[in-house]
Amino acid sequence: MKINNTLTILSLLAVFACGTVKLVTPMQTDVERGAAKFPGLTIEDLYKGKIIYEQACMKCHSLKNPTSRNEMKWRKIVPKMVLKANNKAGKELIDAKSQEILLKYLITMSASNTK
Repeated sequence: MKINNTLTILSLLAVFACGTVKLVTPMQTDVERGAAKFPGLTIEDLYKGKIIYEQACMKCHSLKNPTSRNEMKWRKIVPKMVLKANNKAGKELIDAKSQEILLKYLITMSASNTK
């Protein structure tokens, strides 16, 4: 009986560990790559985008690795998810400026070589 409980717990831990995404911390090379698309992009912008992603998006679902989608897909998904989150909350959780910062983070990091 004790072995079955242990196996069950280990199995659940493995499932949860596989379902979580460890986001890469933005670096200066990410800023340089992103600035080609978003002139004036700063490391602070990318940090803010990462925080918004972690705090706001994780309220409803597990996080996806930014590299799992390309720019076109992120530009399509994010506005829909922001609208959905804001409607669910009954207030504006993510404003237009925060949405833009989030998109800059996801698009910049989606083009990184780190998967």
